[in-house]
Amino acid sequence: VNGIRLWYAVFGEGPPVVLVHGGFANADYWGLQVRALAPHYKVIVLDSRGHGRSSRTATPIGYDLMSSDVLALLDYLHIRKAALVGWSDGAIIGLDIAIHHPERLTKLFAFAANSDPSGVADVSNSQVWTAYMQRVEHEYENLSPTPDQFKAFRSDIMNMWATQPHFSDEQLRHISVPTWIVDGDHDAAIKRENTDHMASLI
Repeated sequence: VNGIRLWYAVFGEGPPVVLVHGGFANADYWGLQVRALAPHYKVIVLDSRGHGRSSRTATPIGYDLMSSDVLALLDYLHIRKAALVGWSDGAIIGLDIAIHHPERLTKLFAFAANSDPSGVADVSNSQVWTAYMQRVEHEYENLSPTPDQFKAFRSDIMNMWATQPHFSDEQLRHISVPTWIVDGDHDAAIKRENTDHMASLI
């Protein structure tokens, strides 16, 4: 789709639920959630473009583009509407779809999203973040069709984070899809005030 090979997998039967992972991660992170959901739902997991087993092009990665990848996958699977569970970048993708294509979602669970780059905290001194980046580089080398390009991929994602997203208050206020805005009490990357701001508007 959209010039890339998008890796995905489907488990179980029932109402469709799409699980979209966070930045630098891959679909394997949803393993325990798939196990819990598959007895009751059709669970679709994917590796976002450039992540995991999916390829990327020279086109800069952005949330609108990744959202269109998710919608193209739903089209390919002949799924008109689905619930979406998104973590971090996956949650932002979910919000992007809720704003621009609400007819494709039944509901949205958005965990650790930010509506603007200013909503991201400084993680440069976070031990958790440092350990995560070491882990994902190793996973990229093992899974990616371009295992030697992690530095270029990392630069692409960091540039996206520095400039996107920019969801306006008006856009958030007009989200009509039933939406949960969720974060952990000790999230290292997302500022609590941005989480509360989004929740107050939707």
